Amino acid sequence: MFNLRFPALCALAALGASGAAPALAHGAIRHEQEACVLKVGPDFMYFTGYQPSLSHRKFCEDIPATGDTIFILDYAQNEMRDMKTDFRIVRNVGEEEEEHEKLDRITVAYLPPRIYPTGTLNLEYDFKESGDYVGIVTVDGPNGEHWVSRFPFSVGRLYSARTPYYLLTAAVLLALLALFWGKDSETAPARKR
Repeated sequence: MFNLRFPALCALAALGASGAAPALAHGAIRHEQEACVLKVGPDFMYFTGYQPSLSHRKFCEDIPATGDTIFILDYAQNEMRDMKTDFRIVRNVGEEEEEHEKLDRITVAYLPPRIYPTGTLNLEYDFKESGDYVGIVTVDGPNGEHWVSRFPFSVGRLYSARTPYYLLTAAVLLALLALFWGKDSETAPARKR
Protein backbone atom coordinates (compact mmCIF):
# COMPACT_ATOMS: atom_id res chain seq x y z
CA MET A 1 0.00 0.00 0.00
CA PHE A 2 1.29 3.48 -0.88
CA ASN A 3 2.34 5.47 2.18
CA LEU A 4 1.14 9.09 2.03
CA ARG A 5 3.21 10.18 5.01
CA PHE A 6 6.48 10.58 3.11
CA PRO A 7 5.04 13.03 0.48
CA ALA A 8 3.39 14.97 3.33
CA LEU A 9 6.73 15.23 5.11
CA CYS A 10 8.39 16.39 1.88
CA ALA A 11 5.73 19.08 1.45
CA LEU A 12 6.25 20.27 5.04
CA ALA A 13 10.02 20.34 4.53
CA ALA A 14 9.63 22.38 1.35
CA LEU A 15 7.35 24.82 3.16
CA GLY A 16 9.81 25.17 6.00
CA ALA A 17 12.75 25.65 3.65
CA SER A 18 10.88 28.22 1.58
CA GLY A 19 11.60 30.93 4.13
CA ALA A 20 8.00 32.12 4.38
CA ALA A 21 8.10 32.55 8.15
CA PRO A 22 11.34 34.58 8.32
CA ALA A 23 9.72 37.47 6.46
CA LEU A 24 7.88 38.31 9.69
CA ALA A 25 11.13 39.19 11.42
CA HIS A 26 11.95 42.15 9.23
CA GLY A 27 9.36 44.73 10.15
CA ALA A 28 8.03 46.75 7.26
CA ILE A 29 10.26 45.17 4.60
CA ARG A 30 8.94 42.40 2.40
CA HIS A 31 10.02 40.74 -0.84
CA GLU A 32 7.94 41.27 -3.95
CA GLN A 33 9.35 39.34 -6.89
CA GLU A 34 12.88 40.76 -7.34
CA ALA A 35 12.34 43.92 -5.26
CA CYS A 36 12.45 44.65 -1.55
CA VAL A 37 9.50 46.81 -0.60
CA LEU A 38 9.32 49.01 2.49
CA LYS A 39 5.82 50.06 3.58
CA VAL A 40 5.75 53.69 4.72
CA GLY A 41 2.30 54.83 5.82
CA PRO A 42 -0.06 54.00 2.95
CA ASP A 43 2.80 54.23 0.41
CA PHE A 44 5.85 52.16 -0.47
CA MET A 45 9.54 52.59 -1.08
CA TYR A 46 11.88 50.19 -2.84
CA PHE A 47 14.85 49.31 -0.67
CA THR A 48 18.22 47.93 -1.71
CA GLY A 49 21.54 47.50 0.07
CA TYR A 50 24.99 46.86 -1.37
CA GLN A 51 28.48 46.15 -0.10
CA PRO A 52 30.45 46.95 -3.28
CA SER A 53 33.84 45.99 -1.87
CA LEU A 54 32.61 42.48 -1.02
CA SER A 55 30.09 41.52 -3.68
CA HIS A 56 27.80 42.77 -6.42
CA ARG A 57 24.85 41.04 -4.73
CA LYS A 58 22.13 43.24 -3.33
CA PHE A 59 20.37 42.55 -0.06
CA CYS A 60 17.28 43.78 1.70
CA GLU A 61 17.55 41.96 4.96
CA ASP A 62 20.61 41.05 6.97
CA ILE A 63 23.95 42.48 5.88
CA PRO A 64 26.47 39.69 5.42
CA ALA A 65 29.59 41.45 6.77
CA THR A 66 30.88 44.61 8.38
CA GLY A 67 32.32 47.28 6.08
CA ASP A 68 31.20 49.91 3.61
CA THR A 69 27.51 49.59 2.91
CA ILE A 70 25.24 51.59 0.61
CA PHE A 71 21.49 51.84 1.25
CA ILE A 72 19.25 53.06 -1.58
CA LEU A 73 15.59 53.99 -1.12
CA ASP A 74 13.35 54.81 -4.10
CA TYR A 75 9.82 56.19 -3.81
CA ALA A 76 7.18 53.98 -5.40
CA GLN A 77 4.61 56.82 -5.49
CA ASN A 78 5.29 60.25 -6.97
CA GLU A 79 3.36 61.99 -4.17
CA MET A 80 6.29 61.25 -1.84
CA ARG A 81 8.56 63.53 -3.90
CA ASP A 82 6.85 66.52 -2.24
CA MET A 83 7.39 65.15 1.28
CA LYS A 84 10.37 65.42 3.62
CA THR A 85 12.09 62.12 4.32
CA ASP A 86 14.80 61.19 6.77
CA PHE A 87 16.59 57.88 7.18
CA ARG A 88 18.29 56.78 10.37
CA ILE A 89 20.18 53.65 11.38
CA VAL A 90 20.31 52.91 15.10
CA ARG A 91 21.64 50.12 17.29
CA ASN A 92 18.81 47.76 18.22
CA VAL A 93 18.17 48.26 21.94
CA GLY A 94 15.09 46.06 22.05
CA GLU A 95 12.07 48.21 22.81
CA GLU A 96 10.80 50.97 20.53
CA GLU A 97 10.04 53.26 23.51
CA GLU A 98 13.56 52.84 24.86
CA GLU A 99 14.89 53.45 21.34
CA HIS A 100 13.02 56.77 21.16
CA GLU A 101 14.42 57.94 24.52
CA LYS A 102 18.03 57.20 23.50
CA LEU A 103 17.73 58.10 19.81
CA ASP A 104 20.73 60.45 19.61
CA ARG A 105 23.03 58.09 21.54
CA ILE A 106 22.16 54.97 19.56
CA THR A 107 22.13 56.55 16.07
CA VAL A 108 25.03 55.34 13.92
CA ALA A 109 24.06 56.97 10.60
CA TYR A 110 21.58 59.68 9.68
CA LEU A 111 20.23 61.49 6.62
CA PRO A 112 18.37 64.58 7.89
CA PRO A 113 14.88 65.36 6.60
CA ARG A 114 14.66 66.92 3.17
CA ILE A 115 12.65 66.70 -0.02
CA TYR A 116 14.03 64.33 -2.67
CA PRO A 117 12.53 65.53 -5.97
CA THR A 118 14.23 62.70 -7.91
CA GLY A 119 12.56 60.14 -5.65
CA THR A 120 15.83 58.48 -4.64
CA LEU A 121 17.90 58.80 -1.51
CA ASN A 122 21.02 56.93 -0.53
CA LEU A 123 23.08 56.56 2.59
CA GLU A 124 26.60 55.19 2.81
CA TYR A 125 27.91 53.87 6.11
CA ASP A 126 30.96 51.88 7.16
CA PHE A 127 29.82 49.31 9.73
CA LYS A 128 32.80 48.75 12.02
CA GLU A 129 30.99 46.35 14.38
CA SER A 130 28.71 43.42 13.79
CA GLY A 131 25.42 43.53 15.66
CA ASP A 132 21.70 44.18 15.52
CA TYR A 133 20.42 47.44 14.05
CA VAL A 134 17.16 49.10 13.07
CA GLY A 135 16.52 51.25 10.00
CA ILE A 136 13.99 54.02 10.58
CA VAL A 137 12.42 55.96 7.72
CA THR A 138 10.30 59.00 8.61
CA VAL A 139 8.18 60.81 6.02
CA ASP A 140 6.44 64.13 6.74
CA GLY A 141 4.02 65.56 4.20
CA PRO A 142 2.66 69.05 3.52
CA ASN A 143 -0.82 68.06 4.76
CA GLY A 144 0.27 66.87 8.20
CA GLU A 145 1.25 63.34 7.17
CA HIS A 146 3.75 61.73 9.55
CA TRP A 147 4.70 58.18 8.70
CA VAL A 148 7.39 56.12 10.41
CA SER A 149 8.60 52.76 9.20
CA ARG A 150 11.06 50.53 11.09
CA PHE A 151 12.94 47.45 9.94
CA PRO A 152 15.39 45.46 12.08
CA PHE A 153 18.45 43.83 10.52
CA SER A 154 21.75 42.33 11.59
CA VAL A 155 25.26 43.03 10.34
CA GLY A 156 28.01 40.44 10.05
CA ARG A 157 26.38 37.76 12.14
CA LEU A 158 26.05 34.09 11.52
CA TYR A 159 23.03 34.25 13.82
CA SER A 160 20.40 36.51 12.33
CA ALA A 161 16.82 37.48 13.09
CA ARG A 162 15.73 34.56 10.87
CA THR A 163 17.62 31.88 12.81
CA PRO A 164 14.85 31.17 15.38
CA TYR A 165 12.40 30.49 12.53
CA TYR A 166 14.82 28.05 10.89
CA LEU A 167 15.44 26.29 14.20
CA LEU A 168 11.71 26.06 14.92
CA THR A 169 11.02 24.67 11.44
CA ALA A 170 13.80 22.08 11.84
CA ALA A 171 12.48 21.03 15.27
CA VAL A 172 8.93 20.61 13.96
CA LEU A 173 10.13 18.59 10.99
CA LEU A 174 12.25 16.33 13.19
CA ALA A 175 9.32 15.79 15.58
CA LEU A 176 6.99 14.91 12.69
CA LEU A 177 9.59 12.61 11.20
CA ALA A 178 10.07 10.81 14.53
CA LEU A 179 6.30 10.56 15.00
CA PHE A 180 5.69 9.04 11.56
CA TRP A 181 8.62 6.64 11.76
CA GLY A 182 7.51 5.58 15.24
CA LYS A 183 4.02 4.77 13.93
CA ASP A 184 5.47 2.77 11.02
CA SER A 185 7.41 0.52 13.40
CA GLU A 186 4.34 0.03 15.62
CA THR A 187 2.10 -0.98 12.73
CA ALA A 188 4.64 -3.24 11.02
CA PRO A 189 3.67 -6.93 11.25
CA ALA A 190 5.78 -9.07 13.57
CA ARG A 191 8.22 -11.39 11.83
CA LYS A 192 7.78 -15.11 12.26
CA ARG A 193 10.82 -17.10 13.24
